[in-house]
Amino acid sequence: MQESARQTLSDRGDDMHRKGFTRAASISLRLVQDEIDAFKEQMKGPGLSKAEQALYAHLDELKSKIEADFDRYWRGSGVDWRPPKPVAKGIVRQAGESQP
Repeated sequence: MQESARQTLSDRGDDMHRKGFTRAASISLRLVQDEIDAFKEQMKGPGLSKAEQALYAHLDELKSKIEADFDRYWRGSGVDWRPPKPVAKGIVRQAGESQP
């Protein structure tokens, strides 16, 4: 009985560790991705200066390195550390609602 309780607590601790890591990874990667997305939006308009292009490339490389480090950390664990992708891509409006 004690072993079962100990295993349950261990499993719960492992699950909390994985969830905490995933949330932290999500926060870190989201900040980098937000900057990358802002540069992508700028590219649709007048484009990026040489300095902005260098920063965009640096951020993209940094994101790849962070993901590779996370992959190495979790390798062999069977855990998918990657934060879930957002499901919604747009704004849901009710029928008869006007657009801004």
